[in-house]
Amino acid sequence: MKKNAFIKQLAEFCEFSETDFSFDTKLKSIDGYDSMAIMSMIAFVDENFSIKITATQINALSDFNSLMNLLGKEKFEDD
Repeated sequence: MKKNAFIKQLAEFCEFSETDFSFDTKLKSIDGYDSMAIMSMIAFVDENFSIKITATQINALSDFNSLMNLLGKEKFEDD
């Protein structure tokens, strides 16, 4: 999956009010980033990557880049 497409699709899936994020956008600064968004992120990752992650793992993340690192950088292509 392309990196920018990943961020855009994840933002839409989680129903964040903004969809224009960078790799360094702080997750906790996103309007709408709450426990429901975390559950949505878990579902998105499972659906798209068949990887099980926990809310604790997501809470430990700082930005989209750290999420991609958790999932494995090899799964992403540069745009």
